Amino acid sequence: MRPSGMFVGAGALLLLVGCGSAESPVLGSAPAPPTADLSMLEPATCLADNLGASLGTGVLVSEPKPIPDGFTPTHVITCDFGTDGDGNDNGRGDGRGDHTIGWVEQHRRGDLSAVLSAFRVPSDHRDPSCMTDQLVPPTVWLVDDQGYGMRPLVPQGACGQYRWDAIEAVNTLPVTETIVHQVPVGAR
Repeated sequence: MRPSGMFVGAGALLLLVGCGSAESPVLGSAPAPPTADLSMLEPATCLADNLGASLGTGVLVSEPKPIPDGFTPTHVITCDFGTDGDGNDNGRGDGRGDHTIGWVEQHRRGDLSAVLSAFRVPSDHRDPSCMTDQLVPPTVWLVDDQGYGMRPLVPQGACGQYRWDAIEAVNTLPVTETIVHQVPVGAR
């Protein structure tokens, strides 16, 4: 056989072997699912200036969004004001010292199926004739193992009231870490 014939023969053999691979759609295996566009993910942090505690970090994070298909978070981070501020008046007893409030960051791990289901509930159509007075829920991050995440929308009722099922589902997860950031609230 001539050298060029050997290359053609070897190429045909490789083509036949490739056709019999387990990844071949000819054999009836399912094609790989499309990958979701997860470009909306960003480093999860409670230290962004637009999350409720003005920390002066210069960091801004995206607004809450629907959970993208294909995103599989492994844990949750919440950010909320707590009672762990020091309230220090520098020992003077006159209440004129610098005060801080605790900006509490909690990391939670566990089965996220109830959390994801509760955040995926659609909000009601907004009725402009009614309003509600309510507490603002904590900031919630759904996070992957690389520390990238997104803030999911909290479903709302017709008058704009938050449906707390999603927050309650988050609160059932075991806390694995708590970090209290002291946020100054000024001097009197």
